[in-house]
Amino acid sequence: MAKIGGESKWYYFNLVVLILLAGLRYRVGGDTLMYMSVFEECPTLDELKYFDFDTAQYNPLWYIFNAVSKSIYDDFFFFQLIHACIVNPIFFSFFRKYCPNYYFSVILLYYVGYFCYFNMEVLRESLCICVLLLVTRFLLEKRWLPYYVMCVLALFMHYSALVMFLFPLLFVFFKRPSWVYQVILLVGIFVFTAVVNVPMLLLSALSVDEQLMVLAEKYLDKERNLMGMLSLLLQYLPLLGMIFLRERYNIRQKIDFTPIVMGVVVIYAFSLNLTGLNRLVNYFIPFILIYTVNTIYYVVSRVEVKFSLGYTALAASLSLLCFNYYYYYAKDVSDAYPNTRFYTIFYPYHSVFSPEQDEHRERFIENYRDVVIQF
Repeated sequence: MAKIGGESKWYYFNLVVLILLAGLRYRVGGDTLMYMSVFEECPTLDELKYFDFDTAQYNPLWYIFNAVSKSIYDDFFFFQLIHACIVNPIFFSFFRKYCPNYYFSVILLYYVGYFCYFNMEVLRESLCICVLLLVTRFLLEKRWLPYYVMCVLALFMHYSALVMFLFPLLFVFFKRPSWVYQVILLVGIFVFTAVVNVPMLLLSALSVDEQLMVLAEKYLDKERNLMGMLSLLLQYLPLLGMIFLRERYNIRQKIDFTPIVMGVVVIYAFSLNLTGLNRLVNYFIPFILIYTVNTIYYVVSRVEVKFSLGYTALAASLSLLCFNYYYYYAKDVSDAYPNTRFYTIFYPYHSVFSPEQDEHRERFIENYRDVVIQF
């Protein structure tokens, strides 16, 4: 899906369609229903000065964002429309800036795999990711002061933004793609977390913030079963395939996200034994999408032998990628509600013009919250 002319019109057409699809939904998305249920309790701009942020459930900027929305139009559909108008243009702009030749392909992967997730599920976290995308130029230019100032800002929206503080270190430790190094690192961290009581160390480090410590306890207090580990590995293998291809064909680009993508293995490795940490991969996804598309087009356009090891690795990686997308939506979640697949969160779709509650979705999400911890 390289550019063939008339790109600007199609770019904005796709952007508007996705904004409206997300912004005009009615009770679609798991976290969406949760935030809808507490929207009326959120303070207005006038009430903010009396609001107790210290005991509040969410971070301060979330309440300020809600208050601004309510001051303009006091309805959740307007709030989610503003959210969609922030998230999607920033994602689209990032894709076009850092993948100028194939950004429509990146948009396609984003739509198929992550559009519903970032627009209808992780609403707070997606705003933090937008901050990261906006300050990526500071990261690449090594302008640390403005970068870290924005990291602090994101932290006031969601605690997961702590991972943004570690991104500069990735450019120190991971300068070139190496699939062997990735495997060694994956195994090494897995063994380390199996032997050392990492949750206790993390809880000790976070003890200065009671709210953050309680949150960490919820996430680190569960053990991942064998099927969970296999699922994580299947998510990671397509990325390993892309790193292998980059190394094999010595792919170098002016703007190279290799250090960031290489850092994903650290998250996956820790997540094999520590549940919840794989959520931090969300911050890497936009970079992974660009990295994947650039690698695919390089191999397809420049590798002459169609039945080479490179093409085999590419085909296997793409097959696993498609399987992971399929599994995300179609996985069985009957433990939360009988005869239910995960796509129930997003399908059937209802808009604010024909508001309708899907009882199956409502009941499933009500039970699902007791099974999965809200972060």
